Amino acid sequence: MIDSVTKFILWVRQRSFFRAVQRTLVMLMPIAVLGSYFSLLHDSVFTPYGIIYNIFNLDAIMSDHVWYGGAFVCQGMVQVTFGVFGVYAAYFAAHYTARLYQKDSTMAGMTAVIAILFCAYANTVGNVSEQQSPFSSSLLRVNGVFIALLIGYGVGQVFHWLGNDYAPVRYEHAQRIQRRSWNALIPISVSIGISIILGVLIYELQIKMLNSGSFKLLVRRIQGTNNLGEVLLLSVVVMFLSWLGIGYPLNSLSTSINSGYTADNLTYALQRGNSWNVPYKFLGSSLINTYGTMGGASIVLAVIVIVLLRKEHKEIESIAQINLLPVAFTSVLGFAVGMPIILNPIFMLPMIVIPLINMTLAAGAIAVHFIPVCVYPVLKGTPGILITFFGTNGNWITLLFSLLLFVIDILILIPIIRIGEKVELNLEKENRRNDVNAQKS
Repeated sequence: MIDSVTKFILWVRQRSFFRAVQRTLVMLMPIAVLGSYFSLLHDSVFTPYGIIYNIFNLDAIMSDHVWYGGAFVCQGMVQVTFGVFGVYAAYFAAHYTARLYQKDSTMAGMTAVIAILFCAYANTVGNVSEQQSPFSSSLLRVNGVFIALLIGYGVGQVFHWLGNDYAPVRYEHAQRIQRRSWNALIPISVSIGISIILGVLIYELQIKMLNSGSFKLLVRRIQGTNNLGEVLLLSVVVMFLSWLGIGYPLNSLSTSINSGYTADNLTYALQRGNSWNVPYKFLGSSLINTYGTMGGASIVLAVIVIVLLRKEHKEIESIAQINLLPVAFTSVLGFAVGMPIILNPIFMLPMIVIPLINMTLAAGAIAVHFIPVCVYPVLKGTPGILITFFGTNGNWITLLFSLLLFVIDILILIPIIRIGEKVELNLEKENRRNDVNAQKS
């Protein structure tokens, strides 16, 4: 069974789209890690709702100049990393796709940047709710990276079919660069023409691509339903989108607590001093973030723990070490990109199944009054495993239950990690064979 699964995943990973995507995400790991650290600082330190800000009472001991300066730097670095992450992703997706077919990868990457920026411009201008700047477009942000990868891959395929073969040289004179530019004229023109058509369609049809309004109905339904079956079904959609690289629904669920149903639960708990018998026990907005993903601990942190304990792969271990701190404080994108977990076939089922298991067990424990419901607001940057502890106003049984879920998640992921290692080993062997064959030819 394991061998069959390994062979299937290996076959999927060998497809050109996944080969280009995996290379792209690994290349973008330093940018994602940088964004994760500054996101951690912003959410935990330089905001009045941050956990470190409140624990150390920074309002009293930090001057306003330092606080505003730190907030400015953190917000700026998050914007130039995660805010325009789609530009980097489109460039490298086109770059590596063209390189797979021995085409001009640099020209392909430049063309992909033009394509995604025009689509982002059309998406921004076509939606009055957005600021009038292409760089505010949701298409460019890290939570919409799937579209950027598709655009980059599409441009790379245009170069595959219409571009001339190209072999990089160590020293390239101006005349050779000029020849490259002319040789790339046809695929560049076709790619930009397709992006113009797509942009016009986005603008004329007022298509809301990957902004908050696109998923408003889904998020509102999850926030407003107390039906456990519906919550589990909708969570499958949310987690699949998150695996694709479309993180807007999950991000909305983890940051919004202002629905009428959560307010009713909080009012009940404040009036009675506990949350055991609140009117809405199985709200998706509560179950998904607190137990399903545990702020990223259920999957991302669990994978890091496994990698650090097994010490099988030095490079992956280094990536896990550098991402441990931000992931512990729920800033998970650095590792999700660097591992990568996003669009990695190995992690598709775990990304969906593990939250379902966690939420089902949590719902059962809530139903039999083993643990109370999480209703209290939690400070930004709170470690994922502690979210339920603070969300229940310090219930120790809930903390132990969350730790038990975390251990279960680790046990589920161990065979998944082993399959992933087998796949990577086979891919490395194939790459060595290809390199040898290329040298012989």
